[in-house]
Amino acid sequence: MVSASVGMRLGVAMAALNSGMLDLAFLSGGGAMGRLIASFDWTSTPLGRIADWNPSLKTTVSIILRSNVPMCLLWGPDGVLLYNDAFSRFAANRHPSVLGTNVCEGWPEVAEFNRNVIDTVLQGKTLSFQDTEMALDLHGVPETVWMNLDYSPVPDETGLPAGVLAIVVDTTAKVMSERWRDGERDRLRQMFEQAPGFMAVLAGPDHVFEMTNAAYLQLVGHRDVIGLPARRAVPEVEGQGFFELLDQVFQTGEAFVGSALPARLQRRPDAPVEERSLDLVYQPIRNPEGEVVGIFVEGADVTDRMVAQEALRQSEAQFRTFAESMPNHVWTASPDGLLTWFNPRVYSYSGAKVGALDGMAWAAIVHPDDLELAAGRWEEAIVSGVFYETEFRLRRHDGAYRWHIARAVPILGKEDGIAQWIGTNTDIHDQKAAVQKLADSERRLKLSQNAARISALELDIASGTVMGLDGFWDLWGLTPRESVHISVLEDIVLQEDRVVRSNPDTRTNGTAVPNVEYRIRSPDTGEIRWVSRNVDFVHDETGKPVKMFGVMQDITARKSYEARQSMLTHELEHRIKNILAMVSAIASQTLRNTDIDTGRAVFTERLRALATAHDLLNETHWTDASMMQVIGNTVTVFPVQQITIAGPPIALTPKMALSLALAIHELGTNALKYGALSTPNGRVSITWHIAVEGAETLVWTWRESGGPLVGKPSRRGFGSFLVERVLATDFEGEVRMDYTDGGLSCTLTAPVPAQPVVS
Repeated sequence: MVSASVGMRLGVAMAALNSGMLDLAFLSGGGAMGRLIASFDWTSTPLGRIADWNPSLKTTVSIILRSNVPMCLLWGPDGVLLYNDAFSRFAANRHPSVLGTNVCEGWPEVAEFNRNVIDTVLQGKTLSFQDTEMALDLHGVPETVWMNLDYSPVPDETGLPAGVLAIVVDTTAKVMSERWRDGERDRLRQMFEQAPGFMAVLAGPDHVFEMTNAAYLQLVGHRDVIGLPARRAVPEVEGQGFFELLDQVFQTGEAFVGSALPARLQRRPDAPVEERSLDLVYQPIRNPEGEVVGIFVEGADVTDRMVAQEALRQSEAQFRTFAESMPNHVWTASPDGLLTWFNPRVYSYSGAKVGALDGMAWAAIVHPDDLELAAGRWEEAIVSGVFYETEFRLRRHDGAYRWHIARAVPILGKEDGIAQWIGTNTDIHDQKAAVQKLADSERRLKLSQNAARISALELDIASGTVMGLDGFWDLWGLTPRESVHISVLEDIVLQEDRVVRSNPDTRTNGTAVPNVEYRIRSPDTGEIRWVSRNVDFVHDETGKPVKMFGVMQDITARKSYEARQSMLTHELEHRIKNILAMVSAIASQTLRNTDIDTGRAVFTERLRALATAHDLLNETHWTDASMMQVIGNTVTVFPVQQITIAGPPIALTPKMALSLALAIHELGTNALKYGALSTPNGRVSITWHIAVEGAETLVWTWRESGGPLVGKPSRRGFGSFLVERVLATDFEGEVRMDYTDGGLSCTLTAPVPAQPVVS
């Protein structure tokens, strides 16, 4: 907008113009700029008073003011600027201050350009610039604009150039639009070129190739087809129906879409024709009048996809055939874990109808106790996408549950995601039963080994390293460890027994004695123990021994028992000799001076008493016998209601027990015939006690009462000999026989037996 002073001058100028005071007719019809020029103080410029302007200047100003095209006039060598309304809009915020100024000063950012224009055109030359790029300050900040600029000389009255007429057209919008279109065209061309599918543009009814992309050239063998009709460019396609389809689309204007079309193409120069499969689109191209002028061809070579699909179909068919013939259960599942297919084995096993186990319905045949674990692990596999394995029981059609191991693997798709799961169920019921039996057997074996104190060992022959199992370390008196060098064990063996053990040579040669027994001194207690060792060798492919395996057993108890048995054997031999001697004596004494029948009866009774004593000793393994037991067992053949027995616990040696038993038998037999036991009112008292008068003394007494009067026998028989001599000798004491009016009394006085007292 103009200032107040400019407006005042403009008003005065217009008034003068209307009153004819000034010759400003050339400004008439010049619009706002005409009025502004009329009011401008030109005396401050090289142009001087407007009234003094030469006719050429006035005429030129009059022309540009009446033009709708942005125009300006650069007058004189200084390029004083005058312009019309159209140019004022272009000048933007420079208007109206730039009016009447030196153009180089008014447009300082392009001063050099304008200086060159003035100098050139004032020489009578013209200049023209198309879409010239300039940086102008039009709205307070530098802007890039494009303009068409035409400069012509304006002659004065003499015909010489006095000014420059400039026609200015702002082409910024056009240039930006063209650049955008060019960019879009380039982008589309790049997209066209880089498209994975093949593309081509065909022109006219002969389908001349105007444009192709790399994929199309690859499809037709990198032949140069641009400018060639389709039938000449790809002659091998003749007779396959593609040219006829192009003709049809061009004539009807209707697009054609085909899928997996078979095509025979020469994909490499001089190569044989190949069978390919194409997805194809023929799209008509129309001109503004709607006429079909060409065809856009777009498609994709899907041969590999079709081959892959066919291979997949065959693979799936093979998988189904294989899966259906397998004895195992085979199944598939979707990526989310829902089961989609089972082979016939699953249905024949479960008795379920086909499809009845799909989705999550398979859980119906899983044992209730196993379902939570099976479903949980399946969920974990689905989330993590890893191999699935678990064990559970599945219900058979007859209601029985059998153990199965389930395994499944994820099958990955194109995008590395899971396409599906393939799984199997394998019956392991018998295997688990066998494993359980084996575990039970191993447990029993281990318990048996522990009970028998048997342990296992493994020796690496090359290194001498011994590894022990179970109770091996305890057997050797060592703290548990993983292994030990064999020298440590060798040092534990008693020196005199080391000769029977294996040594480096016998181990290396595999000639070590398989079964040996030797003694060791336990490092932890110093106890000497017997061990039995049994070994065998493992050989490499050359036959060289590399491992020695074996078992060891603590046989200390057995060795002790064997020693005791040996001692008992010697003792038995001695006892048998004694018994035979005693039997011989009994026989000799019994059968002397008597008839055979009486002698046989007495001999039998005496042997029976001897046998009874032997039975008692056998019960105590011939170690010792209780005096109470010896007496009690012996008197059972007599009227026990007439006999009393009393005395403290005394342990007798086998010899004492036999002598005492025979003595009591003789005393009892004599009492039954002649003494207290021959009458109902008779009594026998058997007592013993330990008298302490200096050394402890055993006093044993047989006392009869209430029987017939007895006297001392006139001769000494076997009974007297046995009681007075044998009993006294075996007890290392003395025996006294007393015959009184009350009955017989027999007293044994002897040292107290040294054996432990037993009850």
